[in-house]
Amino acid sequence: MPADGKGDAEGRLVPATFLHDLNNLLTAIHGYSTLLAADLPAGGQEQDFAARILAAAEEARQLVARVPRKRPVSTLRVLLVGGALARLAGALETLGLEVTLAATAREAQGALKASTSDWDVVAGTAETLSSLGAHGLPLAAVPAGADAVTVDALIRAARG
Repeated sequence: MPADGKGDAEGRLVPATFLHDLNNLLTAIHGYSTLLAADLPAGGQEQDFAARILAAAEEARQLVARVPRKRPVSTLRVLLVGGALARLAGALETLGLEVTLAATAREAQGALKASTSDWDVVAGTAETLSSLGAHGLPLAAVPAGADAVTVDALIRAARG
């Protein structure tokens, strides 16, 4: 079972980010249909339609909530280097990683000199990683514009 540990109705795994994004969309549909139903004239056909949208959104949210969630056995601890990658931290944590951000290579260098035992993998752009030097930790080179799922795969591959 992959680390995100979430299954769909047929037993296949559903990426954690998919469930999060789907829940966000359903929350928007639910919220706007609630506002729409409140603004429409009582007893009208349009209000009935809005109520049906609201009910369907609520039912879909309940289905998403029932998708099995298995917690990862062990969490990979990642030192994520570079301000440009900070946008991925939340999504990577959703995928089961424990992320520490270092805005610059210099900041990461200081953290690594203090203790390498705090992390399992160092991830950053190839340029950032080359300036860090060897600290005995696996390195995951992240291409520009990579999404969280790709970065997660690179980190797990680096860890072995």
